[in-house]
Amino acid sequence: MAKGIVLVIDDEPQIQKMLGVILNHAGYEVVFAASGEKGLAELVYKKPHAVLLDMGLPDMEGFDVLLRIREFSDVAVIMVSVRGQEEIKVKCLESGADDYVTKPFSATELTARLSAVLRRKTTQGIVNEIFNNAGLRIEFNTRMVALNGKALKLTAIEYGLLTSLIKNAGRVLTMRQILREVWGTDNEEKSNSARVYLNHLRQKIEDNPAQPKRIINEPGIGYRFNLI
Repeated sequence: MAKGIVLVIDDEPQIQKMLGVILNHAGYEVVFAASGEKGLAELVYKKPHAVLLDMGLPDMEGFDVLLRIREFSDVAVIMVSVRGQEEIKVKCLESGADDYVTKPFSATELTARLSAVLRRKTTQGIVNEIFNNAGLRIEFNTRMVALNGKALKLTAIEYGLLTSLIKNAGRVLTMRQILREVWGTDNEEKSNSARVYLNHLRQKIEDNPAQPKRIINEPGIGYRFNLI
């Protein structure tokens, strides 16, 4: 039985073939669309669990397709492009993309990113009660946080950062998104404070803060919470 349906919106036959092999091997059913309009139609008809969306399409920009998708669907969307500029990644992430993969990429990287965004979509509905992952436990109703059975003392800001990251586990949150969620503002003057608090949080929840496995920095973009 397939893990889910993945819609690939890309007009390059070689890329379609490569992605088909990778995704089929990983256990997914794959649907293809070679244009933005065709992709939007397949999204409605096939109801995929995730979309791999190329930035450069023959009829419209992938970014515009993303905006159209977000008008009616919260399906997981991973942008795929040769354009690796940080500002483009940030623009896509802040407009509703769940992740961004730059070509060329490995099969392992792509399937790991896909699994992460699908896992996040699956767990969103239950994160309001209790979160449990590799010894880290949060009871949201009581704001209790424990690591390996030992209660942790977090400041209000550390708790806000942790819960915001966990509710978006597997997805990169840009610094502006983090500031809006935790401080209620996207004033960049708060960025340094946010980084300090994130480092303090790492000291409390990471086995080895120098080599973090949970809170991962995406240089120039933001932070990602990894489920381990």
